[in-house]
This record gives sequence, structure tokens and C-alpha cells, in this order.
Amino acid sequence: MQDVGTLLAIDTSGATASVAVYHDQVLAESVWQSGRGHSAQLLPTIEAMLNLARVDRRELAAIAVATGPGSYSGLRVGVSTAMGLALALGIGVAQVPTLDVIAWGHLVLASADGKRPIRAAIEIGRGHYATARFRRAAQQLEHDSRIENLGLGELLEIASVEHAVLAVDLDRQAREQVERNYAARIDLVPPAAAARRAGFLAELAVQQIRRGEPIGGSVEPIYLH
Repeated sequence: MQDVGTLLAIDTSGATASVAVYHDQVLAESVWQSGRGHSAQLLPTIEAMLNLARVDRRELAAIAVATGPGSYSGLRVGVSTAMGLALALGIGVAQVPTLDVIAWGHLVLASADGKRPIRAAIEIGRGHYATARFRRAAQQLEHDSRIENLGLGELLEIASVEHAVLAVDLDRQAREQVERNYAARIDLVPPAAAARRAGFLAELAVQQIRRGEPIGGSVEPIYLH
């Protein structure tokens, strides 16, 4: 199996942010509620994770970044930081859609036979969510629908009809709404499991690199309006 080296993974797609250092396994990882503090918190967290993993940034082989959909300002910070570091270090950036990261973290747990889909979603502002359905085929993640822009009520209805596991990071008020109105119809992942982990982002980036997909210095975020 190809050794792709040490990766730094960055996900600032939403209010929850995450950074990981990865080489065949997670060497260090942080997941925290950043709110609107991505620009002030990201670089110090990257340095802390590199120190914790005992990795010098010059040892990095590539940077993986979540490209959205998500928060416009959050994505901008993560993408610009990834591109700046990659340029300074002379390495490439692997681009991974945010909904893929969410789905990958939960798809294997959807059901014992692997047939139950994951409905991944992330808030993109003004009460709307970007969402798509995924399934697992062999050892790969497959999109089972296009990306949609839905209100919370629409998202809950479609997850109910699909009998999908709903993987989304909701605040307490929204989670209570789900439990009150859809408790018997929606399998909502718990709050800790809903947090996006940069370790999953790194795993998907490694898969891309091993498939021979090109990585470069330019990143195109996915924005939904």
C-alpha cells in the first residue's frame, strides 16, 4: 500500500472546527466550537497539533482541506490557510467536500448490513442546510443524491422518508425539535458523533491520493446560495 506521508487536515466549514495530523493513523487531533473565531484560532491550533504529534511542518507531504458547503467565512479561512501553507512548503492540497467528511464518519455505522444510507447535512446560514445522501460501495463512499439546499423542516422530512441516519450538528433547540416531532421516524446521531473530525477528512484525502487523483495549490470551495 502506498505511503503518502504525513498530512495536515483542516476543516473550518462551520461553527465546529477541526485540525488533525495524520500518518497512517491520527497522530494528533483537535475538535472545538470555533463560532466565528476561525481566523484567530486556526493557526495556533495547527501549531499545537504539530507539536503534539512531534511533526515539523517541513515534514508534511500534503495538506487536506474541507471545501464545503458550509459557512462562507469559515471556508474562506480554512481554504486560504491551506493554500498559504502549501505554497510556503511546496506541497499540494487535497480537496475533500465537507458532506463527504460527515458521511464517512458515520456510514459504516449506519447498519450491520451496510445498506442503510447516511443523510449528511451542514448549516450554511439563515436556517438552511446543505445536504446529500450517501451509501457505501465496497470500501468507497458513493454519492446517492445531488447536494440540496433545504430548510430544517424539509431536511427532517426527507430524512424521515428515506429512513436514513441523519448526521448533522444541531444546536440544542433544533435537536429538541427533532426529538419532539420526529423521535420515532429519524435516527439522529448524538452530538458528540455529529462533530466533524479532521481525522476522517485525512482518511478521505489519503484515499484520493492513492487513487492517483491530482492535488495542487489552488482550491475551489463549494458555496451554496
